[in-house]
Amino acid sequence: MARPAPDWTGFVEVRYSSLLEKPIVVSGRLEHRENGSLVRRVESPYEEVTELQGENVSVERAGSKPRRFSLDRAPELRGMLASFGAILKGDRQMLDQYFVVTAQGSDARWEITLTPRDDKLKRRLSLIVVDGAESRPKCFTLEEPDGDESLMALGVAGPGDLPTSLERQALHAWCIEDARP
Repeated sequence: MARPAPDWTGFVEVRYSSLLEKPIVVSGRLEHRENGSLVRRVESPYEEVTELQGENVSVERAGSKPRRFSLDRAPELRGMLASFGAILKGDRQMLDQYFVVTAQGSDARWEITLTPRDDKLKRRLSLIVVDGAESRPKCFTLEEPDGDESLMALGVAGPGDLPTSLERQALHAWCIEDARP
């Protein structure tokens, strides 16, 4: 699983909420900078840049005043964010710090399930499932206690790379395919 992180990778995130009739779909790219920061750059349907650098988070949305805060204000967020970086870097020690880790599958197709250790994090997040093939993570699925869910597909250029149906079952089936074209 461990491999050098690319400078950036495209993503599409599909967010399912019980408050909405249809899922929210955003796309953009994740950037891994040499200084260790992680940047989530949303390019469609709006523009927003979220940067995590050390313990500091900044969020800038086009037409709005930038927001900045420390992870000290949201320690549960620290665990969620750490999981993304740890998966991409193959850092098992970091994952074990925040989650109970279970893995299944083979090098050709694998799944890692992360169950939060921290009670505060458990109130916001039931689990994270990472589906991948060979050395690359393909999908991150975050399941919340209330049934809401967010699925982020990595290495895709835009929503057109996803299945036509954005129904949860169709998207989950797509995530566990052995390979994408």
